[in-house]
Amino acid sequence: MAKLSRRFDWAGSFQRLEQIAGQASPLNRMEQLYRRNESKSARGEKVTWQEHLEVGLAIYDAGRMPLDAGLVFVTALLLGSSGPGEERVQTLWAKEFRDRFEAIRRQHGLAEDEDWPPGQGPAEHEALNAEFEEATDRVLGEVIDEYAVKIGHPLVRQAAELYAADRLGFERRVEKGRQWLFGPPDEVMAKYLRISGIIE
Repeated sequence: MAKLSRRFDWAGSFQRLEQIAGQASPLNRMEQLYRRNESKSARGEKVTWQEHLEVGLAIYDAGRMPLDAGLVFVTALLLGSSGPGEERVQTLWAKEFRDRFEAIRRQHGLAEDEDWPPGQGPAEHEALNAEFEEATDRVLGEVIDEYAVKIGHPLVRQAAELYAADRLGFERRVEKGRQWLFGPPDEVMAKYLRISGIIE
């Protein structure tokens, strides 16, 4: 058997231990980032979605929430109303779909602020809506993939993999995480989630 002195780089090992010792623990990092965001809010400054995501990832790293709840943070901040996903969907809507939807509404005598209830429009409207949803899913998948590479965090990478491999399974896990964070849905939301196959 080779001697330990030959098998291990002792100087390198101690240097690595010093680096680890000098790093903030996941719990300390979570607390530091949370206090940073609280201080910004108290000063009336806007906390960016990137800063909110940092806190969410730190909470996950500290073992304070399960994977499914972590997926809620990733989804809400990357794909929600203030994140890059929503911006790209709005661009997609303006460039490729808004005029087409408005033309169908005018053809059927609807005013600019009117629309059909979900699933009850004419065939051409429902077909265009399905096309828009498919395009939206594609754009949002691209956003998650892009930020999985940019951020490099295992949780974001796993979100991208789950979204690409099984969209319904992804939605089910996100809903489980949402319920872990906020409790069960109300009756209206529960009905929608059942119809969508997200909950039983």
